Amino acid sequence: MRFLVLIFISTTVISNPTFSQNGDRKGHDMSDPIPASDIPPSPLLSLDEASKTIRVQDGFSLDIVASEPHTFNPVHMAFDGNGRMWVCEMKTYMPDVDATNEESAGNCISLLEDTDQDGKIDKRTVFLDNIILPRAIAHVRGGILYADHTQLYFAEVLDDLTIGLHEVVDKDYAKGGSLEHKPNGMLYGMDNWHYNAKSDKRYKTLPLNATTPIHSTIIYQNKYWKLARGTTEYRGQWGLSMDDYGRLYHNGNGSVAQGEFLQPNALNKNPSVTLKIKANAIGENKVYPIRINPGINRGYMPRMLVPEGKHKGKLVNFTAASGNAVYRGNNFPDKFYGISITPEPAANLISARYIHEKEGTLSGSNLYEDSEILASTDERFRPVNLYTAPDGSLYILDMYHGILQHKVFVTSYLRRQILSRSLDKGNNNKGRIYRLRWTENTLNKQPNLITKTVSELVNDLSHPNGWWRDTARRLIIEKDDKSIASSIQKLIETSADHKVKINALWTLHGLDAISLETIKLGLSDKQTKVKTASIAVSDKLSASDKTSMTSILSDIATADYEIAIQTAIHLDHSNEAISFPILKDILEKYQDKKHVMEAIISGLRSKERLTSFKTFIGNVPNQKFTSKLKRLNNPNAKKSNFIKLKKVDQLAYKKGETIFNGKAACFGCHGKDGLGIDNMGPTLSSSDWVTGKKERLIKVLLHGLSGPIKINGKDFNTVMIMPGMANNPSLSDDDLAAVSTYIRNNWGNKASPIKASDFEKARIATKGQSIPYTANDL
Repeated sequence: MRFLVLIFISTTVISNPTFSQNGDRKGHDMSDPIPASDIPPSPLLSLDEASKTIRVQDGFSLDIVASEPHTFNPVHMAFDGNGRMWVCEMKTYMPDVDATNEESAGNCISLLEDTDQDGKIDKRTVFLDNIILPRAIAHVRGGILYADHTQLYFAEVLDDLTIGLHEVVDKDYAKGGSLEHKPNGMLYGMDNWHYNAKSDKRYKTLPLNATTPIHSTIIYQNKYWKLARGTTEYRGQWGLSMDDYGRLYHNGNGSVAQGEFLQPNALNKNPSVTLKIKANAIGENKVYPIRINPGINRGYMPRMLVPEGKHKGKLVNFTAASGNAVYRGNNFPDKFYGISITPEPAANLISARYIHEKEGTLSGSNLYEDSEILASTDERFRPVNLYTAPDGSLYILDMYHGILQHKVFVTSYLRRQILSRSLDKGNNNKGRIYRLRWTENTLNKQPNLITKTVSELVNDLSHPNGWWRDTARRLIIEKDDKSIASSIQKLIETSADHKVKINALWTLHGLDAISLETIKLGLSDKQTKVKTASIAVSDKLSASDKTSMTSILSDIATADYEIAIQTAIHLDHSNEAISFPILKDILEKYQDKKHVMEAIISGLRSKERLTSFKTFIGNVPNQKFTSKLKRLNNPNAKKSNFIKLKKVDQLAYKKGETIFNGKAACFGCHGKDGLGIDNMGPTLSSSDWVTGKKERLIKVLLHGLSGPIKINGKDFNTVMIMPGMANNPSLSDDDLAAVSTYIRNNWGNKASPIKASDFEKARIATKGQSIPYTANDL
């Protein structure tokens, strides 16, 4: 039940390079679309040779920051307060086409330093060795949080940069699923929570005496802090980024970038309903490589590569979108500030888009017509993550690897491509980190924030580079010194930059130092984004101040669309007699606008207040609101048919539930609630593809499905392809039957169980099917 996902491209499993193709349908054979004689070689290149293959747009320069022997196969990193890089290195990832010894403990987290401050790394220290496939890292007070392929850890960093305390903090961080279906990231958000891609969990370090945030649990404690874990929206594939307002950006393999108009968790404050923040596509998914790209898993399928003309053989659309960055640096010219930048390692390029905002939605447009901000002719150039750097430039992690596709999903077509150009050789002893900068502008000097006092750090909250502002905010909050609150508040009063004011507000929020005076200052600002941030941080006010706050909001709640949404979300603790008239006014004025009714429902926080509000607003404005609630509270949406199954089928159901949320990782694209995830997988709830003829579902599970399809008469399409599991060695026929029984009898579905023998028969009948089905095929 997986759609095309990362680590970097996922598709159907074909492990045999000479797999029979007798069952291939017309136009879907696995013949090479590009003659071998037309494909340029892909030799291992030296650093100098590789650099010469990369083209950048006018005005930009590309510098090498680090390479072997200072870094190897970098996939994720975090700058500390002094600008040093802490890098997750996957040195055992796909050493050959069969991933021999991939899950050995041969990986590390390295510390890279520029000791002479000439812009190049000259010192490498292996901080943690013998790690299995590390994929996330974040700096916290006293050390780092990092993740391997299963668990999240705390590693204390001592003064001499050696490791002290070393403990597991969440044993279930990346539990289950195949390699490309696991959480990653640990992005430090504006609201001081750490967020992850491919996950519905978020984490927050708290002072030892702090109150546990609502809807979260303390899962770990050490001498520095305690760690809260809460739920959040399930988002993304590989990599995560944030804009100046704390909104998150992520991607799926085939979607260049997706942005959320609201801050995370804005719509999940009411546990009595299920609400999701819809992510908006940031521009189209088309790419413009400067090299032909036959070496992708689905290169033989129609529409994957340009079929003819001067661009024949080049990738048409994103298929391996990786770690996106919203550029918030101060080296590029102002017009580039806030752009969305996404690597496409399958096409050896990096693509950039402007982010456009209008009422309730985000969108995007290309920076460059029919070209990219950066592209290479080297097939081994694999940019997998991007970061706004302390010096104001953009840092690029190049895994420099011949094989991109993980072994579980390699097709026989791709295997031929890999072996024909020796892309299986020399894969685990190279890696590069580049700096993309604007040639004519200077770079910031190396920071030294770690030893600064809180008073000194307040100045850095005003830095023009978003990395400095974020890092200063984190370090101030970690020092937990509330005496600095008045100096931070002064920034809200005196700064001419609305981004600085917003950052100051969230710094005070993290310190539990929000006052009514602070909120009033923010609400008097001319910038709407400052006003909405002021409302958002008001949840830290005392009960009496919240009453005063409600009176203030009654005067401005309907004056602006964004203020109305934020008011609805945060008017939760006020007396109904005061707050309900405000919510009614918002509903009457903005009920047809995006997110408004959802914001009201979320902000009411409980089923009881929701019921009271329905009674209060009466029948006139209630029709659309009630209709919305009925759709959200569909009694079948979460209803399980488990109790009505026979005992043997109940056992299969339970097993299928474990596999669905574990090693098969079906939840990664369809959601744990079975309601689907935007741009990834369709709903399984009340789906005729799930509850219809079992033969069709079995074929899809075995061999995959390529859209578009209709679900109960409604069109559904995604660039992502559901891979089949016929050749996944970790899933038996009994496993697939259990998953089928589970999804056919959950989330309102009620259909006959499926047996392992049904899959055995189908394997024989469909043994020649080597590619995903289409709707017409079935």
